[in-house]
Amino acid sequence: MTTLAERFPAMLSWDFRRLFVNGFFTTGSRWTQVLARGWLVHELSGGSTAAVGWVTFASFIPFVLVGPFAGAVADRFDRRRLLIYATVFGIMGAVFLAVITIADMVQVWHVGVLAFTTGSAQAASVPTRQALIANVVPPEHLVNAIALGGISQHGSRVIGPLFGAAFLKSFGTGSVFVFSAVLLAIGLIEVVRLRHRSGPSATVHGPRFGATARRLIGDLDEAGRYVRADRRLLTVIVLVGAHCSMTMAFDSMMPALAELVGGSETLYSSILIGLGTGAICGTLTVSQLRVDRTKGMIFAFVGLGSGVAMVVLGTATTPAVVVIGAMLAGLTQASYMTMSAAWVQSVVTDDYRGRVMSLYIMIAAGHMALLNLGFGRVAEFIDVRILLVGPGLVWMAFFVFATAGMVEARSLVFRGRFAQAEPVPAAAH
Repeated sequence: MTTLAERFPAMLSWDFRRLFVNGFFTTGSRWTQVLARGWLVHELSGGSTAAVGWVTFASFIPFVLVGPFAGAVADRFDRRRLLIYATVFGIMGAVFLAVITIADMVQVWHVGVLAFTTGSAQAASVPTRQALIANVVPPEHLVNAIALGGISQHGSRVIGPLFGAAFLKSFGTGSVFVFSAVLLAIGLIEVVRLRHRSGPSATVHGPRFGATARRLIGDLDEAGRYVRADRRLLTVIVLVGAHCSMTMAFDSMMPALAELVGGSETLYSSILIGLGTGAICGTLTVSQLRVDRTKGMIFAFVGLGSGVAMVVLGTATTPAVVVIGAMLAGLTQASYMTMSAAWVQSVVTDDYRGRVMSLYIMIAAGHMALLNLGFGRVAEFIDVRILLVGPGLVWMAFFVFATAGMVEARSLVFRGRFAQAEPVPAAAH
């Protein structure tokens, strides 16, 4: 009989268990805020999808503006300490938003500014936590650890909105922000208890606490050349950018979709819970994959399935079908992103890990930020159904053509591994 230790070997690491719990609660906090902010702005703006789009944009754009620099800092200084600072900053933003909401002083622009604030904290913490995972588990457990990290985060996408919805309905949006701050505080306790400490990378030079913006920009440029020199990394990141643009940039349209099919804040909460439930199932399945060809089959299924999920959401006419579509979207999208991140982590060297993961997240979140903003504005004039179905079909076509035309994409689909065993020698440094 297979034991839990054999199925989830990464859990043997004490520090990884701390990161697992930290990811669960901090991501849960983010999703409770997504729930509360979306509905709060929807009401404050009189149902404007453009306003929701702007606030969603404000929460994602820090992954473009802040995330890469956080990744560079994570390769230069103690990653645990950086994660602590980012979490404290996030708590402060959540508490302030709770106060002005409960005091009935909140306006749309307040929500947007604080979405940027808490988004900045997330943008600093996500690549740092990703880089720390590889520091606390042995290489042979890395894929399992990344998948389990995905489970903790996606599990929180169920628990966060589930409890957040109860608070929203019973006590109002201010209480949801209080709940969000509490979740962040629990996550902070776990990261404080981490035993792992990391100093500056031996290959990254410069003063320990005096790194200038020019040095950080140089670090990022070096990381960009590193990615361009490795066809494997470049392929995965290009596919992730397209995937996030076409299938994961729909947050700003969900309140409007909920009302369109006859629901309200309850259906909106159910959509978010459905996304999280599907995501748990998907990442749990990915965590158990061992055979390369099976990985390829699953990758092809979730790649195409992400587009199918958008079509289901866009054509749904009843609340039940909307929730089913959300579950399918969560399952396929989370699986796709988990597998992509695992492949990136499996080939990147540790001295570039923080920067490469921040670039990876920047591409993903940056596309979602811009498209959420664009879709939110366009949805003022075009039915949201079209903005769900159309991009879903475009993504499926892109995925098929990429598989046919890109060597590494084709190898991932048909063999479940990279065709290129080692990076092509190039002047990456």
